[in-house]
Parts: sequence; C-alpha cells; structure tokens
Amino acid sequence: MKQNRFVPAELPLHVRQDRTRRAEVAVYDALKEQLNLHQRDWVVIWSARWMSKPDARSAPRTGEADFLLAHPKRGLIVAEVKGGRIEHRSGQWYSVDGEGQSHAIDPFVQVERNAYELARKFDQLRRWTSSSREKYARWIIFPDSAMPINCLFPTDYANEMVTDALGMATIVEGLLSASAFWYGDSWMHPAALKAPSLLLELFDEPIQFTMPLAVKAGHDAQEFERLTDSQFRVISAVAGCPRVAVAGGAGSGKTWLARKRAVQLAAEGFRVLLTCKSNRLASFLQQQTAQHDDLIICAYSELLQRLQEVPQTVEKEAYGWKLVDFIGEHADLAFDAVLVDEGQDFSESEWEFVECLLGPEKQGIFYVFYDDNQQLNQHETKLPAAMVPLYLEDNVRTTRTIHQDMISMYRGLKPQRPQGPLGRSVERLKSGGKLGTCIRQVIARLLKNDRFEPKDIVVLTPVDTNLSQLANLSLADGRMVCERPRSERDVLLASINDFKGLENAVVIVAELDRLPESPEECRRLMYTALSRPRSHLVLVDFELLNVGDGL
Repeated sequence: MKQNRFVPAELPLHVRQDRTRRAEVAVYDALKEQLNLHQRDWVVIWSARWMSKPDARSAPRTGEADFLLAHPKRGLIVAEVKGGRIEHRSGQWYSVDGEGQSHAIDPFVQVERNAYELARKFDQLRRWTSSSREKYARWIIFPDSAMPINCLFPTDYANEMVTDALGMATIVEGLLSASAFWYGDSWMHPAALKAPSLLLELFDEPIQFTMPLAVKAGHDAQEFERLTDSQFRVISAVAGCPRVAVAGGAGSGKTWLARKRAVQLAAEGFRVLLTCKSNRLASFLQQQTAQHDDLIICAYSELLQRLQEVPQTVEKEAYGWKLVDFIGEHADLAFDAVLVDEGQDFSESEWEFVECLLGPEKQGIFYVFYDDNQQLNQHETKLPAAMVPLYLEDNVRTTRTIHQDMISMYRGLKPQRPQGPLGRSVERLKSGGKLGTCIRQVIARLLKNDRFEPKDIVVLTPVDTNLSQLANLSLADGRMVCERPRSERDVLLASINDFKGLENAVVIVAELDRLPESPEECRRLMYTALSRPRSHLVLVDFELLNVGDGL
C-alpha cells in the first residue's frame, strides 16, 4: 500500500467539539502525525462498529472499538481509549473527570470482549479463516494519565498493553510494543498480507444503492397499464358500431383492447370469438383471460378443432371452406361477435371465411385490430368491406427510448406518439464473434444487477429457433436459453415472427447477420423485434443491419 490510510481521513468537526470524544481525538491526531512520519502500510479505523449473532437463536450483539489498526506484518490491533485520571482500587478501574467525578470503567475486559466479538464477525464474513480469537492484539491508551513509576499491573494484565500520557509523544512505539507483545516479531496469520485491504473493504467500501431496472420496470408496468386502460375510451366511443377496424402501430395497446372488449361483450351475454393467426399469441391471451362459457380464445388454425372438439386434419387450402360448411350445418355455434387480433396477418381471401363465423347473415359484431405499418407484411393489408376506421395514435407500451428506434421502421397511416416513461438507453453490443459468451454475459447482468427474473427476458432471432446457434445455450446455475423454458428457470428463445403480438420486459435481439438480404423484409422483421420490449432493448451486432435509412 506504501502509505497509511485513516478512516475517516479527517475527523468531523462535531466529533472534535464533543467533550466526551476528546481523548479519542488526541489519539487520532497523534497516530496520524507520527505514523505518517515513521511508518507505512497501516490502516487505522476510528470508531469501528459491528453487529454479530453467536447463533440463529441468540439476539444480535453490537460492538464498537475506539480504534482498529492493521498492518501486514504487525498484525491486527484492537485499541480502547480511556480519558481522565485513571485509578485502580479494590479490583475496579475508574476514570476521574475534570470535576473530580469517578466513573467505573473496565477497559481491559472491554477490549478483550471487542477483540473476541470482532474475530467472530470476521469469521462469519469468511474474511479471517484459521484465526485464533484470543490472539488478536489488545492495546489500552490512557492519554490523560501517566502510570506510576515501577507500576505493578494486576496479574491478568501486562504493562506492554498500555500507553499512557507520557507515551503519547511516541505513540508509535507504544503501538509496536503492543503488537510485539502479542505477535512477536511478525504476525503469522493466513490473511496477514491482505489485512489492511480487508479492513478497508469492511469499513470503508463505498456502498451505492441503486434502483434495479427490474424495479423500475415494475413501476413502468403500472404506468403502461394506466395508459393502455385510457385507450379503451376510444373503443367505447364506437361501441354502437358493429363493424370496426382498429389500426395502430406496435405498442398502441391493440391486443389488450381486443381482449378487454371480448371479455366485456361476453359479460353482456354475447357469444364471442377472439382469434389471431399466432398460436403463441392465442396461448398468451388464454392465459391472461379468465374462462367464460360465452368466450372462445384460440388461433384461427385451431378454431375448427375447438368447435368440433374432435382432432381432425384439414388441408390448408380447404380449411376456410370447411369452416363455412361447419357453421352452415351448426348455426347454433355461430358467434354473436368476432374479434380478430393482428389482422394484418390475414389475407384478403381469408376474410370471407372469418366473417362466416357470424352466421349466414353476417350481422354480428365484427372487430379487426391490425398494425397499419405498410412495411409489416409481404402482402398489402386488405380489410373486410364496410368497416368503420379507428386509429390509435399513442404508444402506451414501450419507453420513449425504445419507441425512438422502433418508429424508424414504421411506415403507418398516422404518426405514433410515445406516452411512456423515458427509460434506459437502448443497449448496442458487439459480440466480437463470440455470440454465446456475449449473450451469457448480458443475461447474467440482467439477472444479477438489474434483478430481472428469467421469465422477464426473451432472446429473439430472425431465424427459426431450431436453426439458431443460441438454441439450448447453457447459462449459469443450470439455466438455458431455449424454445421451451423449464418453469421459470430458463430464458425463452423465440423467432421474431413467432413472437409477433407478444411483449416482454426485456428483449435481446441477436443473430442480426442472419437477417434477410431484402431491406424491406429486414425492416419488417426489425420493426416487429424492436416493438416487443416494454422496458429495455439489447441489440447485439446491430451494425450488421441492412435497412436503408432505418436506425
């Protein structure tokens, strides 16, 4: 260390003005002046406090040493300072103050107890293993009293343990004398060389409390819920219109509104269907919604089986006509209301089959929620006829920083207005050809520092998960990045396409070198990926993007 360290570096003014601390101030000043002149590598802690529990059933014990000193060769010394005129009579120590008042003290027992309890604390912290508690040096300082000439101490104490007022001018000699009395020429302790740094770590290490991103994300989630709920007033304004097309960019709350409107209609006695193309999104909606006899939530491809309750394989080309035939034969199973989420996934030819679910007259309530981003699909979005248009212009799901990147990919009918909190900056990382290592480090940081749970994180890739080099990537503590997470231990790996319509607190987008060569297709995928996170977005190797003027 090559220098001495005092903690604190300077005594506060209020301590110096405290009359009860006068003796400690004198010792602090003497040690600081003389050690800096004659010694190096000492760490001196003033007023070292601690708390320990002997066992689980015992009450906590607190302790405080006036001074705690450490040196790699001279050892660990616990010091007790007693001011006033010191007396010992009838087996009792006393300190007599300036007004002649005697105060019973027990400095030798006190410093012995402190040394023992402090050693116990160090053992609990696993900082001082293989140590003998009885061998921690004890040093008594009487800065206001001189020992009588040829003083004979009680038999259980020794003169070498004590520095008196006459020794204050050479207090370093008293310190070295106490050290030599307990340790001899050198402190043979396994932690000797690290003793000064360990004391600094325990008593002077700065602690900075932060708000983990997971906690902030929880607060943001409440704000997003409030903002999304406010969007429902838009739907309520057209409650009397039976055919409504609700357009909005990613994050405008379309899925949430579709689910809430479906639940509301079912509660009013309507037989309701909420459907979409994505099986994963349909499963999510089912998990988020309480069961209701008049509400069916399922993917479009699973609807026929759900209505028939009999597994049946149907050719894709014939699926729509099979629906028409089935509803024609079972009119009682037609729906009073059909709500479609992610409507941009449906082709123009499929709407006829979807509308047949309302029965032959097609007179029921028909809502289509869709993303109006012109770059989102490989085909132009064509909606059913006679739909009343409704636009959602607010982004109520993502932070403003994420929205800024996402909106660069947006080519919709209306500009999107971010309403969420500012949020953390989008993280852009370079893997340097070590993608697995990079992903492991990012996830480890998110779990440990930002306090997220594995279920709060998803890794998105532009390719099918079975083709991803991140499939079944091993993490710490036996965790994995995988397509089917085990309980809540693993982190989900999903393709960008498969995660459309869903969201998560944290999204990591990786394998960007495997994006399509077409800038339009690349933009479509990146718009979907960038619009999935609520609170934090991590882009790995983002410089590989090929999206023209995006990002």
